[in-house]
Amino acid sequence: MQIIETSAEEYGAVFTRYPHIYNGVPFSELNRRKTARLHYLIFRNPKVRFGLVLGEDNSGTLLSPFSAPFGGLTYNKTQSIEFIDDAIKVLKEYGRERNRRIRMTLPPFFYDDRHLPCVANALFREARLYKMDINYHFLISDFNGYETVIERNAKKNLRHAMEQDIAFTVADGNDCEDIKRAYDIIKRNREEHGYPLRMTCGEVIDTTHVIPADFFILSHGDNDIAAAQVFHVTDRIYQVIYWGDLREHASLRPMNLLAYRIFEHYHKQGLEILDIGPSTEESMPNYGLCSFKESIGCRSSLKLSFEI
Repeated sequence: MQIIETSAEEYGAVFTRYPHIYNGVPFSELNRRKTARLHYLIFRNPKVRFGLVLGEDNSGTLLSPFSAPFGGLTYNKTQSIEFIDDAIKVLKEYGRERNRRIRMTLPPFFYDDRHLPCVANALFREARLYKMDINYHFLISDFNGYETVIERNAKKNLRHAMEQDIAFTVADGNDCEDIKRAYDIIKRNREEHGYPLRMTCGEVIDTTHVIPADFFILSHGDNDIAAAQVFHVTDRIYQVIYWGDLREHASLRPMNLLAYRIFEHYHKQGLEILDIGPSTEESMPNYGLCSFKESIGCRSSLKLSFEI
């Protein structure tokens, strides 16, 4: 197997589908300014087997992803473990020849439970596991018996929130003012809790031009009290990018209601999985976030990062 470095145009012509939206050319080109250089790689033997987009940082490290929750290999159809092994071996040689480290973060296995465990196995043998994050997701079919999958305290909080006069709004994801309204709540939430906010409002709006997105808002009287931003990452899996409430309204338990209404919304749409995202930073758990996500019925999985 050999690696051929190519252009964004050729890469986009070769790969007509992606395992998730973050591996696509439109998303990569949108974020090109965040990397010193983009590398579009095609793996052949002699047929095209895989693709990989790498962003080079200022230290020369090659990253997949360079500006997303995860990256990994792209493929037009399922490939054998033998081809996966060969691809990781030639990628290792590609980095060695250029004296470059390569870091790759895989999606959680529920994105592709046929392919991703094989990639992780190959990376484990040829690379170094340097990060293991706990990721949470909600299986939308669990909403059919939601009372049985949430914990006792979450039921109490949800009942309390439902007794309040709280409105749930599905915002217009094509309207900049609606997006800003949701973003401002999330920004305040991050500031109150000291959490990082890695996207500006302008970047969120720009990203909605290449990734379909949903925005949700809870309001109490004249006050917006909680919001969420969700990206359509695959046809069957959407991902919560940000969500949060405002501290002054926390006694209303808006996050329990927001989660319930979002789950209900996607249950009606027939979605399969809502990826809630990690509750770890550099593998270290945030116990409060883990407990909350578990209490509202989320399942845990691993998101693995390797260095070649």
